[in-house]
Amino acid sequence: MVTKERIESLVNEWIKSTDCFLVDVKTPPGRIAVSIDKPTGVTIEECSSLNRYITDALDPELVWENNELEVGSPGMEQPLRVPQQYLRRIGNQIRVITTDGRDLKGALQAADENGIDLLETISKKVDKKKVLTETKHHLEYSKIKETKLILSFKI
Repeated sequence: MVTKERIESLVNEWIKSTDCFLVDVKTPPGRIAVSIDKPTGVTIEECSSLNRYITDALDPELVWENNELEVGSPGMEQPLRVPQQYLRRIGNQIRVITTDGRDLKGALQAADENGIDLLETISKKVDKKKVLTETKHHLEYSKIKETKLILSFKI
């Protein structure tokens, strides 16, 4: 049986020579799923190369008799998991659910290894007029339960 840590180690070996970064490894029974990304977006060729690397490394252990391997990039609808994903999304609209239950929506302004800056714009009616207020939030990753991109398909 192959462990999540073993897969992460193989992925980290492979990404050393690239600008890719590891997003997630999942190892439910019978399946190994690896998500990678990079600042400009990961390519199919990079996913294929990593797939071959992991397959070849684990082939002698007969892992593939009982498991399938999936290597890809996280989908746009998937939560952001690592600081590099936040860095790639600066300027985008995001929705953050905090560990204390707050639901914040706004523009991702900055990100580093410790947390993010979010500019929340709130619209209120005051005396029949629309008034916008902006609140800047600094959120440490440890206080974030989930972050997703807000997808807009306006033309």
